[in-house]
Amino acid sequence: MYLVIVLIVMIVSGTFILLRLQSSEINKGRSELEQYAQKLEDQVVLSYDEMNFQAVLNDFYYGDSLGTSLQASILDSVGNTIATTTALTTSEYTYKNAVVISALAGNEAFNEALTEKTAEGYTKSLMGYAMPVMVNSEVKYVIYTCMDATAMNENISRTRQTIFISAVLAMLLTIVMGYIFSKTITEPILLLSKKAKDVAEGNFRQRIPVYSGDEIGKLSASFNYMASELNKNIGEISSEKNKMEIILDNMTDGVIAFNADGDPILSNMEALEMLGKDRMNLNFNNFVKEYHIPSKTILSLNQNYSAQDIFVVGDRFINAHFSVYHNENNGVEGIVAVLRDITEQKKLDDMRKEFVANVSHELRTPLTTVKSYTETLLDGAVDDKEVAVDFLNIIDSEADRMSFLVKDLLQLSRFDNKQIELKYRDVNVMDFISQCIKQNKIHADNKNQNLYCLPCDDDLTIKADRDRINQVLNNLITNAVKYSQEGATIKVFVTEDKDFVDIHVQDNGIGIKKEDLDRIFERFYRVDKTRSRAMGGTGLGLAIAKEIMNFHKGELLAQSVYGQGTTMTMRFSKNADFSMEE
Repeated sequence: MYLVIVLIVMIVSGTFILLRLQSSEINKGRSELEQYAQKLEDQVVLSYDEMNFQAVLNDFYYGDSLGTSLQASILDSVGNTIATTTALTTSEYTYKNAVVISALAGNEAFNEALTEKTAEGYTKSLMGYAMPVMVNSEVKYVIYTCMDATAMNENISRTRQTIFISAVLAMLLTIVMGYIFSKTITEPILLLSKKAKDVAEGNFRQRIPVYSGDEIGKLSASFNYMASELNKNIGEISSEKNKMEIILDNMTDGVIAFNADGDPILSNMEALEMLGKDRMNLNFNNFVKEYHIPSKTILSLNQNYSAQDIFVVGDRFINAHFSVYHNENNGVEGIVAVLRDITEQKKLDDMRKEFVANVSHELRTPLTTVKSYTETLLDGAVDDKEVAVDFLNIIDSEADRMSFLVKDLLQLSRFDNKQIELKYRDVNVMDFISQCIKQNKIHADNKNQNLYCLPCDDDLTIKADRDRINQVLNNLITNAVKYSQEGATIKVFVTEDKDFVDIHVQDNGIGIKKEDLDRIFERFYRVDKTRSRAMGGTGLGLAIAKEIMNFHKGELLAQSVYGQGTTMTMRFSKNADFSMEE
C-alpha cells in the first residue's frame, strides 16, 4: 500500500510537470513565432513590394533567424512561396499544411506538431505559425513562420527521463524506507497479532520486546501487562477451579448442577455413585421424572428458591436439596441439587425406634405381670399364704428380669459413651477357656450335651481384660447351650496365625438363617423372638459382647448353616497396642 501510494504520487506529479513544461515550451515557441511574423509583416511585407521580398528577407535578421531555429516564408494567396529564409526557391515548394490552409482562409493558426522532410531525407519536427496579410478584406499574402522543435522535444524527453529516473530512485528509496518502516511499525504489529492469537489459544506467557516509547512501544507494554494479568487471573481461576473440583470429588455429598435449559453442567463422583450411573445424562425434567420427585417440590423451588425431597435409589435413601442460583442480572441461571445418602441415618433412626419399642416391650411385660399380681394380692389373695408366696416369687422374678435389662442397658450406654475402663493384662488362653467351660458344664449336662475344649499351647497368651472377655465367652457358650437340642455337641477350640488368635465356639444346634446372620449383633434383635423370650435373656448379650471385642481392637464373627449349627469366633489381634488405654 505504501509503495502504491508513492507510485501514484510520482506518476501524477511527473505527468503534471511534463505537461506544464511542454505547455510552457509550446507557448514560448508560439510567442516567438508570432513576434517573428509580426516583424516580417511590418518590416518586409508592408514596407517593400513583392519583387524585393526575397532580397530583403535574405538580409533580414531576427534573433537566430539566419540560423536553423527560426524560418519564415511569404506566400501568395494560393500558397505559393514568394520568398523564404530556407534554401528552397519560390518555384520549388508550395505549402499545404493545416496552418497555411487556415491562414489562406483568413485565420491565423498555430500547430506545434508539424513535420518536414530535410534535404537529406530525414523528417524533423516543427512548430508552425501562419498569419494572413489582408488587403481590401482579402488575403493578399500569408506569412508562415516555423521553428525547429527538436531541441524542445529533446528537452522534454530529458525531463521525462529525469522524472523516470527520479521515480525509480524514489521507489528504491521507498522500498528501503518501507523495510525500515515495517521493522519499526508493521513488524511489531504483526508480532503483536501473532502473540494475541497465541493468547487467545490459551498461552498467556507471551511477551513482546519493547524497543521504543512511541505508540507501538506503549501498545506492546500494554499487551505485556494484559498477558501478565490474564496469566495471573487465569492461574487464580484455574487454581480455584482445581480446588473446587478436588472439594467436589472429595465431598461425601453428591452435587449436580443444571443450567437454565435444564441440561447437566456439573456432577461429582459421589452423585454418580449415589444414582448408580457412570455419567450424568439426564436433564432436570427427566431427573425429576425418573426419581419421582413430586411436583409440589418443584413448585416450592420456584417460590422459595430452595426445596428438598427424599427419594429411593435401589436400597438407598437419598435426601436431595435443590437451590436456584442467579446471574448478575438476578435472572435464574440454573439449579443445584445437593444429594446426601441418609441410608445409614434412616437405618439408625429405624433401629432407634425399634430399640425404644423393644425396651418398652421388654419393660412392659414384667411391669404388667407385677401390676397384675400386685392387684390380685391387694384384692385379697394375700390372705392365702400359699398363693401369696407364689405371686411374690413371680413378682421377684420379674423384678430381677427388669434389673438385668436395666443393667445391660446401662452397660451398653457406658460403652457408647466410652465410660468403660478395661484393665489389659496377659491372659493365658487355655486357662481362661477351661474356667468358662467349668462355669457352663452344669447347664450342658442338664441337657445331656457334650461341652468340651480342645487343648492348645499352654503358653499362648493374649492381651485383654480377663473379666470382660470371660463375659463374652460365657455369653457365646450359654447361647450355644440354650439354642442346641439335647445331646448336642459344643466344642471350644483355638486357632492361631502370625497376626491373630481366634477362639471358636462351635455347636451343631439349630443354626441361624442367612438373612438373620448380619443382624444378630443388633440390640434386642432375636432370631426367634417367642423362643428367645421363653429361654430368658434380654436380647442385648451379643451387642454387649461385640462392644467388648471392639474395645479389645478385635472382632466377633459369626458363621452358621441353618439346621446344622453355628460357629462364633472371638478374634484377637497380636499387634494391638493398648498402651494409651492403660
